[in-house]
Amino acid sequence: AAGIVGGYVLAVIKTAPKIDPTSIDDYLHQNSYILDENGNVIEKLLTVQNRTSVTLDKIPKNLQNAFIAIEDERFIDHIGVDIRGIMSAIVDNIKAGATVRGASTITQQLARNLYLTHEKKLDRKIKEAYLAIQIEKQLTKEQILEAYLNTSYLGQCAYGVQEAAQTYFSK
Repeated sequence: AAGIVGGYVLAVIKTAPKIDPTSIDDYLHQNSYILDENGNVIEKLLTVQNRTSVTLDKIPKNLQNAFIAIEDERFIDHIGVDIRGIMSAIVDNIKAGATVRGASTITQQLARNLYLTHEKKLDRKIKEAYLAIQIEKQLTKEQILEAYLNTSYLGQCAYGVQEAAQTYFSK
C-alpha cells in the first residue's frame, strides 16, 4: 500500500509545474498609475487582478502577525508543509463528518495562488505541498510572507493587503 501511495505521489509531482521562486514578482500583475507633473495620481489602470504590491516593511507588523496567527500558526517553524496541522485538520474533519478546516500553510497557499488552480483535488494538494517545499528552499520566511500578503484575494476585487486597505479604508 505504501508503495502504491508513494508511486502515485511521485507521478503527480512529475506533473507539477517547474518554478523559479526567485522570480515571484514576474507573476504579480500590478496596477499602473498615471501621474501629473506634481506626482499626483490622475488615473489608476487596473490589470487582470486589482493589485498594488508593497514591501514587507510597509505592512504593519500587527497585520503580518494576524495573518500568521489565523492562517498558519507554525509558519516560522515548518518547511512549507505542516504535518501536525494536516493531522489536526484530518481529525477535525472526521469528527465533523465534513470538511470544516483546511491544512494549507501560508507557503502552500502562495504556491496555489501563483502556480496552480483552486480546484479541490488530491493531485492539486500534492503539487501544492511539493511546490511549497521548493519555495521554502529558495526564499526566506520574510520573502514568502511578503509575496503571500501581496497575492491573497481579500474580497471586492482586491488582491493583496495594500489594495484591500485602499478598497476598504481608502488608506
